Amino acid sequence: MTAERTRIVIYCTVALVILIVIALGRPPETETVVSEKPVLEAEDTVIAELEPPSPTYAGIVGKNTSFFDLMLGCGMSPQEIHEIKKVSNPHYDFRRIYPGQSYQIFADSGGAFDSLTFSINEEDYIEVVRCDNAFAAERKSYPFEIEYRAASGIIKHSLFNSLQEQGLPLELGAKLCDIFAWDIDFFVELRKNDYYRVIYEAKTRFDGLKKIGRIITAEFNTQGESHYAFLFENEERFSDYFDEKGRSLRKQLLKAPLSYTRISSSFSRRRYHPVLHHFAPHLGIDYAAPVGTPVMSTGDGTVIKASRTRANGNYVKVRHNQNYITYYMHLSRFAKGIRQGSKVKQGQVIGYVGSTGYTTGPHLDYRVKKNGRFVNPRRIKLPPAKPVSEENLVRFIELRDKWLVELHGIPIEDWRTEHFAEAVPPPESVKGANR
Repeated sequence: MTAERTRIVIYCTVALVILIVIALGRPPETETVVSEKPVLEAEDTVIAELEPPSPTYAGIVGKNTSFFDLMLGCGMSPQEIHEIKKVSNPHYDFRRIYPGQSYQIFADSGGAFDSLTFSINEEDYIEVVRCDNAFAAERKSYPFEIEYRAASGIIKHSLFNSLQEQGLPLELGAKLCDIFAWDIDFFVELRKNDYYRVIYEAKTRFDGLKKIGRIITAEFNTQGESHYAFLFENEERFSDYFDEKGRSLRKQLLKAPLSYTRISSSFSRRRYHPVLHHFAPHLGIDYAAPVGTPVMSTGDGTVIKASRTRANGNYVKVRHNQNYITYYMHLSRFAKGIRQGSKVKQGQVIGYVGSTGYTTGPHLDYRVKKNGRFVNPRRIKLPPAKPVSEENLVRFIELRDKWLVELHGIPIEDWRTEHFAEAVPPPESVKGANR
């Protein structure tokens, strides 16, 4: 072997030794396992967890449908339906379902009933869930987003015409009428060029349904006099409306017991009777209205008579306190549950306009007796309910001054909904409190 070949062998041997040393000094490589299915990214996992399950059954209540038949058609057993109705009774009576209510039923992987959501109205729903072999029910409220909006208008024909011309919801007018019902008779006392300014809640449900919430503050000027309303929590968890002096807008009696077309006969000590054809006292107010118009009790009280006589027709008599008794005569019929001894609330429907008894047409004869003597219902000066308490007066004045600035900043003119000015969110004194 030549010297050259010897050197080559030596070089190769050294290189091989070096390679072996390097290889022995390396850490062993880990085996990579490739999953047969791709793994979700963390972000995808979150999205998948938040995605709500689809209901097994869903629908809208139709006409002439009972809850029992509805649930039976969704695969429930009569026993399950009975148990659901039983646990739900404290929250909602499923015998009172009506067309338009929505429902969703969820079943587990085996097809057995798991839960039910059933709309009670636009604000609330009832949820029934199965817990092992028992059922539990709870009444809940739908989530709403709330914006605070301002509006104003001038009366040309009526409040509702003013709202309609501007594209404002008519529900806003109904709420204004309710708030000022003790001080303003909206069917008689409004005049052309009277005006209103209001700040209210505009509510949007999760599915896009829009509603009018509470009126936060309002001014209604009629015949040159401004009436104010401020929503304020005078008692814990209970808000009510007060005027600029902190007096409650609620009075012992409403100014009128119904929505009427006109006053067909006023209070009089000597009136010619259209049926009996002689002069006699007419100790009430006759409100002309279509048959079937709801008649409300003008105050809290107890029904002391719900009967019929030849002259009065169907009539209801309500005692409110030691001083006041009200009469509602010539009704077509009584409201459900109205009988002697029934307790009624202010604004509760107690009957419906008719033409029973001595009448020449449909109307309500409304009378008020004060301390045993009939008085003119339209001239009674009634004391308000409890005012703002002394301990809350400073807080009320701060709220009132804040809203007066906001109200007076709203221009008095007809303006469209797209020109709404967003108002400042209400302070803690009205947030979250229920009317």
